[in-house]
Amino acid sequence: MPLNKDKKTRIERSKLILAEGLDAYFFCIWACNTYRPETIQILDFGGIGDLSKFIAGIKLLPNYEQVETIVILRDAEKDAKSAIDSIKSSLKKEGFSIPKKPCEFTSSSPRIAYMVLPGFGKDVDGMNYLPAGTLEDLCIEIVSNDPIIECVDQYLQCVQSKNTKLTHPHKAKLHAYLAGKNEYVGLKIGEASKAGVWNWEHERLKPFKEVIMAM
Repeated sequence: MPLNKDKKTRIERSKLILAEGLDAYFFCIWACNTYRPETIQILDFGGIGDLSKFIAGIKLLPNYEQVETIVILRDAEKDAKSAIDSIKSSLKKEGFSIPKKPCEFTSSSPRIAYMVLPGFGKDVDGMNYLPAGTLEDLCIEIVSNDPIIECVDQYLQCVQSKNTKLTHPHKAKLHAYLAGKNEYVGLKIGEASKAGVWNWEHERLKPFKEVIMAM
């Protein structure tokens, strides 16, 4: 966690994204390089249990007074509502304003917004819902039309039929997909982002892009 381990961490830009873990950190770096080059600083806040401490510590970083916008990005995990409640609790505890809903900015200074991944699901009776899941789930959705996804699903079904329980099926599926691409085999999410695996203009990334552009 940078605020505890890296005393050299300092704020260099007025717009910040606080990302959960290194995968999200590098994913955001390459996304921002596409959408808004050189205007946003990405900080890794660590695991989901570290957010409150990180938010408290961020006020002590050099140049904090220059911060205009903060966006928090974390996985929904098994329950999107629980993830949102956790973000709001961390913000409230440290005296920050609280957005009414995901991807919506407050009018305070600094402006605050948050996103939970994989993001908005499909419309259900005209209403968007927030599904459970992770960054890996979002990445799989971006490449869901690739013909080898069928092969990946068959492989994972075969693995599980041999009495092997996949404790992280979203990670297994993503890395099985990357393993099926000669140029991407063995890459982590951040490396895959740099290599251009994800279509940054994909429909599933639209809310993510809109938040970045509105920062």
